[in-house]
Amino acid sequence: MHNAASDKSTPRVFVVEDNPADVRLVREGIDATEMEVSVTVINSGRQAAEHLTTIEADCPEDHPDLILLDLNLPGKSGFDLLETVHTETVFPDVPIVVVSSSENPEDINRVYEQSANAYVMKPADPDDYIGMIDDTVDFWIATATL
Repeated sequence: MHNAASDKSTPRVFVVEDNPADVRLVREGIDATEMEVSVTVINSGRQAAEHLTTIEADCPEDHPDLILLDLNLPGKSGFDLLETVHTETVFPDVPIVVVSSSENPEDINRVYEQSANAYVMKPADPDDYIGMIDDTVDFWIATATL
């Protein structure tokens, strides 16, 4: 969907998350940014890998501007997806923020070793979760220079 007044299409956020409650909170957090953002939710690691690897280089309007990635997914783990994005897609440098409930230092270190841009904890409180997503999307879409 292109806006004629804009030289850039609507930012695209891909959310790879299998928990419906978390998906709802992520959507609320993205809505809270008050930016026009296209959201694509993918509920399994395998589906995410299939979708991301079929996006063509000559269709930049289909490329994600940010991926919010859960680690524990059916089909393929978030760790597998990090590798897939970096080695098998036409947008290996897309910002990837891992959103996880794991506090395991090994998981956190591994995420950064696999070139994720950030690791954020899923807060237990829904309002805090929404605020964290709002801040994360606002930073990576509106603030960061990529």
